[in-house]
Parts: sequence; C-alpha cells; structure tokens
Amino acid sequence: MVALLFVLAMTVQDSGAFVVRLGSDTLSLEQYQRTATQLRGEYVIRAPRSVHRIYTADLNPDGTIRKLEVITHNIGGGPGPMETKLAIEFIGDTSVWTVPRGDSTVIQKIAAPRGTLPYQIHVYGLIEQYGRWARSTGKDSAAFTALGSANQMSGGYVKKLGGDTLRLMFSDGQLAGLGPFTFRLDRQGHLTWLTGKGSTVQVEVQRVASVPMAQAGPMFANRPLGQLSPRDTAGAAIGGAPVWIDYSRPSRRGRDIFGALEPWDKVWRTGANAATQFSTPVDLVIGSATVPAGKYTLWTLPSPRARGREGRNPRDTGRAVCDRIRAGARREGNHVRLGQESLLGSGVEEVNASRFRGRRRLRAGRSVGQDVGARHLPAHLGAAVPGDAPAAAPRAAPEGKAH
Repeated sequence: MVALLFVLAMTVQDSGAFVVRLGSDTLSLEQYQRTATQLRGEYVIRAPRSVHRIYTADLNPDGTIRKLEVITHNIGGGPGPMETKLAIEFIGDTSVWTVPRGDSTVIQKIAAPRGTLPYQIHVYGLIEQYGRWARSTGKDSAAFTALGSANQMSGGYVKKLGGDTLRLMFSDGQLAGLGPFTFRLDRQGHLTWLTGKGSTVQVEVQRVASVPMAQAGPMFANRPLGQLSPRDTAGAAIGGAPVWIDYSRPSRRGRDIFGALEPWDKVWRTGANAATQFSTPVDLVIGSATVPAGKYTLWTLPSPRARGREGRNPRDTGRAVCDRIRAGARREGNHVRLGQESLLGSGVEEVNASRFRGRRRLRAGRSVGQDVGARHLPAHLGAAVPGDAPAAAPRAAPEGKAH
C-alpha cells in the first residue's frame, strides 16, 4: 500500500503551457508538469539572448520550495559555456547556492528564514506556485521573503483582489519595485493569464494547451530580442556647460503607450526600466522655475490634454532632446535659461524641482501638486509601492560565506 501511494504521488497530476508576449513580440514559450512533490518545466526565452532553461523545484507539503535547480542551454551561440547549472537548497534557516563560475562552480550560503521562496524572473510556473502557496495560507494578503540571487533577500506579497484574481509585488530588498504582476489563479490552481501592465516588465502571459517546445529552440536561436529597452546616454554643451541625460529607450512593439500601458495623469519615469536621470553642472532656468546644479531624476505626468502635440517627435531620443535644449538655451549671468518647450517638447505645463530621499528630482509635466515621494521606491527604480502592500516579512542578513 505504501509503495502504491508513493507511485500515485509521483505521477503527473497537472501540466500546462504559457505563451509570453511583449507587445507584438513573442518573448518566451514555457511548459511544465507538476506532481504533489515536484514542479518541473522548461522554457525558451529571447531576451537579451536566446537560451533554453529547464527548472526543477522540489516542493514541501505547505507549497514552499525545498530545492530549485536551473539548467541553462546557450542555444544562441553567444559567449560563455553551452550549459550551466544553478542550484538553491533551503536547509533550516540557510540557503545553499551552487553557482556557475567559469568552468567550475562556487558554493555560497545566505541566511534565509524558513519558508523563503526562490525567484527567477520570467518563470511563470514558479509564479503559479507562489499563487498556490498564497491561497493555501487562507489570507487575503500573504507576505513572503524571496531570494533572486545569492547576496540579498527581498520581500513581497501576494494579495487577493477579488474572485480568482491575485497581485504579486516585490516591495522590499533587492527586487523592490518588480511588479505588480496581476494574474488569475483558477479553482484548480492554474495560472490562466498574467499581465505586467503598470510595471517595468510589461508582459502579457496566456495559458495555452501546449507549445511547440521542440521547435522553439531552433526557431528562436538566431532571433534574440537583445536588451529590452536598452540604456543610453546623451550629452551636449549648453551655454558652455556639459549636461547629460541617462535613460532607457522604450520600444512600442505595436502597443499604445499613453492612456494604455501608461495611464493618463499618473507620474511616469520618463523612460523604461530605471528612472531617467538628468545632470547639469550649472543652475538652469526652465520657464519660471530655477533648477539648481545637480543630478535629478526626470518624471513626467502624461496628459490627454497634450495629445495633439505629442506626435510631432515620435522617434525622439536623448540626443534629439539635447539638441532641442541646446537650440533653446541662452546664458543669463550664472544661469542658463531653457525654453520650456525646447526641453520637454510636448504639451508640458510646469516643471518642478524637489528633494526626494536625499536626491533631487525634476518632475516634468503639469503640476503634480503635493510631493508623492513618501510611497515611492528609490529613484533608480522609478516606480511606486502600491498602497495595499502589507507589512514586510522578516528579512535576514547574508552570512557572507563562500567556499
């Protein structure tokens, strides 16, 4: 009888597949199988280069993960080994990492509270497991600790929004600002869809009956998407003073951006991923506002009232912005005066400079009113912490021990 029960527990209880899209581009294909004690899946992803990964998660009875192994195959022929293996095992209040390094591996340990969950971005079978675990707690909002690397803890939560809809958000630590990911977990514990709308990972995930995994590798091997929204820097001498803009270039990929991915009248980071940074060694006068010399993050409040003016520069880059700034600049004593239109270029009513967690922030757009910094993440992430975030789960400091 015991042997029979063991065989039944090890048989496949569940399986599924996902198509992951970023706008009009297919980002990855994934499939998985699940038993009572193990989650095993594989996926092919095209960013920044094409790789094939196999993941295996050994499950505890409470839905947490005892061990995660990830094997990566370099199918795109890029630099580096053709195969690497990563393993994370949770033993008591310690996580033991086996990390590839060159042609060998390194063992690292980091303290981790019991119940800590491993995290790998773009593994949606794993997010399904987060949802199943959260539902099993019986709470409307379940806080967790997570490990996405061997050097720092992260905190987050899975919150019930109503019906079968859940929201996953990382709100603390290394992964703070990743999300929100909103998804549906049906009564059978299946992730049926997920959206990253409103986050820095604007994916759309759909559950499907199957994916052509055998063909996905050859199909995507030589079609990488490269760095999504790559970072760029543009500089110019304005009135004899060097200024620069550091930003991430978003790509439309067939999508409507303002009013869709980025809501109207909501503070936007003026770029993709990290907040756009603007540096000036001299004081600037923009319209009626004086902006002291320093480094700023640039924030925009898109408004439908400016829609008729936005389309004039649909391919603007940081260099084009710098060209407009330079063209509209003039020096007045110790200041450089910029035309408001030359700097921002599309229906902007007011520019404000304010202090923000020890760093200046330049807010571009119509007046935002009171400062919104209290619920914001550090400026380099450029995202807001939703107001429904529960108290953070306990964090642990790394042991800093390597072998």
